Amino acid sequence: MNKLTSEKKGNIMIVKRTFDAPRDLVFEVHSNCKHLMNWYGGDQWPLSKCVMDFREGGRWTYCFKMPDEEACGVAIYEKISRPEEIVYKDHFLDEEGKISKEFPSSLITLEFTEENGKTTVVNRWEYPTEKDLDLMLQMGAIEGLTEIWDRLHNYLSQL
Repeated sequence: MNKLTSEKKGNIMIVKRTFDAPRDLVFEVHSNCKHLMNWYGGDQWPLSKCVMDFREGGRWTYCFKMPDEEACGVAIYEKISRPEEIVYKDHFLDEEGKISKEFPSSLITLEFTEENGKTTVVNRWEYPTEKDLDLMLQMGAIEGLTEIWDRLHNYLSQL
């Protein structure tokens, strides 16, 4: 199975992985809740909520169900270029459903490129500071994305 690669540059983390699926399909499963509910999240923290208005200026609200709690976030789409790129601002939500002041927000850029029927996804996380990125890495961001992308790999193989 193709594994992800990662590179840290200051306050930016660049993560890549190639999937054995056409770009249109890989883009589609990133832009539709009916697909995201099947792969986004981990085995122990699956997606429990997905509400999406997939357009520039639209929002995607999502929650992960963990054994003792639920963790939620909201993505606000800044740019969508089908099927090449999705750019959004990602925020943790507090218990009241408001953008959390406790955790940093990030600018996420997903780039999709296809070669010979395989799609490489480049996921670029940009945090306000390197310290903010380091906090997310200490919280297991790479391990979490590895599990999410393993689930995506398995989901794509079923489509």
